[in-house]
Amino acid sequence: MLCEKCGKNEAVKRIQELHADGTMSVFYLCENCAIEDEMEQVDAINGLALEFLSLLEEASSKSNLRCTNCGLEYSTFQETKRLMCAECYTSFIEQLAPTLRKVQNGHTRHIGKVPKAFQEEVDAALILEELTEQLQKMVEMERFEEAARLRDQIRDLKSRKGNSDGESE
Repeated sequence: MLCEKCGKNEAVKRIQELHADGTMSVFYLCENCAIEDEMEQVDAINGLALEFLSLLEEASSKSNLRCTNCGLEYSTFQETKRLMCAECYTSFIEQLAPTLRKVQNGHTRHIGKVPKAFQEEVDAALILEELTEQLQKMVEMERFEEAARLRDQIRDLKSRKGNSDGESE
């Protein structure tokens, strides 16, 4: 009987394949094609093993995260559902961001009720922080004209804030 793969050499190996649906295929291969088939299977298994190991490594690196301030491990937070200090939010921001966005209507910062007397000040501080972040991004992207415009907005906002602070004293 000839090899069912190459059709040239005498078939010396009987190969059985079990499919996901439970059916089985039987085919006959020559020595060379059988070795080639085994190498393909080894490569596939090695690929799966590498993928599995990388997933394990990724999972363990997430579980080894620690707060830079209090030392809380992310794995401990997952068990207790409690952060220990304000710095925990910064240390775990990548992991917490999806949950924070859900409960804060798309925001990763606290968006809640503020006494009316402080609302304007809080809004100005948030705008100032956002403009500062945008400024840093523009400088990193070397978009200096936009960075200059943002710098001027920040200066203007700070000067207005300074004037309003001076009036209230």
